[in-house]
Amino acid sequence: MPSATMKAIRSVWTSDEGSMAKQTAETRWAKIIQGTVDDMGETAAMEDIDDQKRVESIAIQIALKDIKNEIKNNYALTLLQDDGKPDVQEWNKQLASIGECSWINCPWLFGECYMYRRIQGIFNSSRYWQDYDVFRRQKDSTFIKSRAAVEELASRYMQTIAESGLVQDESNEEAKKLRFIEMTEVALWGNATDLSLLANLTLEDLQQLQGRDAIQKSQRNIVDNDTDDVWAYLRRTAGQSSRQIDIVLDNAGFELFTDVLYAAYLLDAGIATSVRLHTKESPWFVSDVIPSDIESLFKHLDSSDCFPSREFLDRLTPRLLKFFQSGAITTTSDPFWTTSFSFHEMPSKAPALLKELQNSYLVIFKGDLNYRKLTRDGLWPHTTTYEEALGPLGKQSSIKILALRTNKSDVCAGVPTQREVDALNEEAPNGAWIQNGKYAVISFNEGQ
Repeated sequence: MPSATMKAIRSVWTSDEGSMAKQTAETRWAKIIQGTVDDMGETAAMEDIDDQKRVESIAIQIALKDIKNEIKNNYALTLLQDDGKPDVQEWNKQLASIGECSWINCPWLFGECYMYRRIQGIFNSSRYWQDYDVFRRQKDSTFIKSRAAVEELASRYMQTIAESGLVQDESNEEAKKLRFIEMTEVALWGNATDLSLLANLTLEDLQQLQGRDAIQKSQRNIVDNDTDDVWAYLRRTAGQSSRQIDIVLDNAGFELFTDVLYAAYLLDAGIATSVRLHTKESPWFVSDVIPSDIESLFKHLDSSDCFPSREFLDRLTPRLLKFFQSGAITTTSDPFWTTSFSFHEMPSKAPALLKELQNSYLVIFKGDLNYRKLTRDGLWPHTTTYEEALGPLGKQSSIKILALRTNKSDVCAGVPTQREVDALNEEAPNGAWIQNGKYAVISFNEGQ
């Protein structure tokens, strides 16, 4: 049962003054829709598009512009039209339960998910464009721009992990922990491509245990840091015969690369016996991973045009691919990930998925959207414990949840003390530390 505190906590609305929700609804959403219009125009202008597809693309662009017009004029949210998908009735039922609302006066989590479902509905209703990823061009372009970061991480992984033998050195427990912290932070900051936030430990640092100061320096912007707790859990349970780790992915491109690298590390280090990656079923929140992004990742990593520095990538890429081919890393999708429901609704809306996650050794949720859904996008006091903010996925849920999230919204729980909150507010006022992506959380709950 939810606590009295949980009942009193409301979610962020796009009408909340000073919120990132309001800023996003008023400035970003229309730009995102315009980006889809531009993408369709560019694709339709390509020479290999036949006339029927080109004609239909014009109708799609008109429908997308209609959504943009609704947003700019703050129209009321309307019921979804039937596009042949089984979830339409559920969406409309949820909209009805909210009551009268508009684009700039609605629950942010619902409104944003609703927008992407409206976009997808246009493609679902088309004849020739149902499988088209309107965000593919943007995802590919962004990944290629991260060339230096990809090549640097490939070099570091091959030299200090895959070929050093250090991860299998059972006698050097402290070095193994430092490497776990560093690789977890690589996954944490993976959507930033800013490797200056990492400790950058060398093999010598680890062998001589000189990496502690670098780790501590890199962690100053992690406002809720449960790394010690998750490491203690992993070491305490290392003898389990089956240790499947689930990673609920966030962004494609560079972040997906760091997530696959993290999965490989978890396997190479013997922390996991298998890793399952959860993708979205359809294009979502611009850059979220869909199944085809996995293939696209390896296509780009194999390309000398995209990544000309091949010394380490030519050794790393086949190694990563082998994990997929052997079944050590698998992928899966569930329709629940592309609903507007918070994860507090998982027990009633996706009980089979809940059971799968309860059977997992560890479930890692990546990114800001997953964190918002884990915490019901609630305006929690920042000192609220992560366990309480998780609601039914917290205490006695039997799910071991690790959230790796850079702060890019209005929600953040788990800061240990009010004194630390006050210091953050002074250091990055007006909620900047919750919104600007330069601060983060590594939040763990064992579900006991």
